Amino acid sequence: MAKKTWKYHTSLSFKHEGKEQTVATQLYQIGIYAIFNNNPSLQSAFKSPEPLIKMEKGLTNDVKLGKITDLVFGTEITVTTDADGFLVKV
Repeated sequence: MAKKTWKYHTSLSFKHEGKEQTVATQLYQIGIYAIFNNNPSLQSAFKSPEPLIKMEKGLTNDVKLGKITDLVFGTEITVTTDADGFLVKV
């Protein structure tokens, strides 16, 4: 059975109501750390990339609906889990 892999972007930015919003992530073996708008009080951790992928899809849809503008994705990476269940970059 093939291992599941995920592709997501390590950062993104967009404008909402004229104000720039940003998300930057860092991959760790135990999960993914995200910080929003470069503000330490606005941070989150995810056990898998799935919530980030869902957020990217939602933001892409928001551009189509005119809710946000200037959506820019950073570097795309692919991750999987190793034999011990830790996240690793492919």
